[in-house]
Amino acid sequence: MALIALASAKGAPGVTTTSLLLGALWPRPVVVAECDPAGGDVATRMPAADGSALDPQTGLTSLAAAGRRSLYPELVDEHTQQLIGGLEVLLGPPFPEQAGGLQATWPQLGPLLARRPRHDVVADLGRIGVLTPQNALLASADAAVLVVDTSPSSVVHLRHRLRPVSDTVGGAYGVPVHVAVVAPPKRTQTVREIRDALAATGVELAGVHHLAYDERGAHLFQGQTTSRPDKLALVRSAGPLVAELAAAVAHGSPVAAGPVDDQEPASPDSHEHEHGQRTGAHR
Repeated sequence: MALIALASAKGAPGVTTTSLLLGALWPRPVVVAECDPAGGDVATRMPAADGSALDPQTGLTSLAAAGRRSLYPELVDEHTQQLIGGLEVLLGPPFPEQAGGLQATWPQLGPLLARRPRHDVVADLGRIGVLTPQNALLASADAAVLVVDTSPSSVVHLRHRLRPVSDTVGGAYGVPVHVAVVAPPKRTQTVREIRDALAATGVELAGVHHLAYDERGAHLFQGQTTSRPDKLALVRSAGPLVAELAAAVAHGSPVAAGPVDDQEPASPDSHEHEHGQRTGAHR
């Protein structure tokens, strides 16, 4: 199945929240994998399917230990957990110190997750730099999403990382690279300006998308619930990005970049029920 890698070039613009959001809206079976050596935080913000706490030691760390002799895709199933609502996750190491023991595992993770049977994988790589070990997953990705906020430093760092990321995920082979700009719903003009700034780098992007940040939407991916998640600006704005990514990795061809919409897009009806289930939202 397909591997979709999410990352940022600087700071914390919301890669984990965006990963959970894409997983919740994904139209096919999916696993969200925390692959951030700085330490995962899904276990501290989301409850398990039965309402209890997730086990922070069951995930990438336990998978690496179990696969010392042979690491194969089917082994992943034994180390995933379900969030309330049913979204399946592979938790990252809870602390950076534990990530140090994964040095031999990072190069194997990309091919492993990309070949996982019956499920696509959305991988949260956290912040990437020139020498960050999770960069190894990019070479196996079927699509990449770089998450950025509207701060000038965040945009400058993204411009600097665009070419290396594009080359790593496939360059001329047509692997789509998307950018998700996390900004308040009314900052459409700012998103357009960021799109133009990124276009000046000469890197061909499959799309620049406006993820409409709102507090209630962000809180949904910090373990809180709401009666109508499909009405939240963050959820509604993610529909086009999910549709383009799912189509691109299903058919092996990227979707051409389009203009940033002036109107806030509606969440596709086909995703509403499944999103409510996967996030555990009360409808």
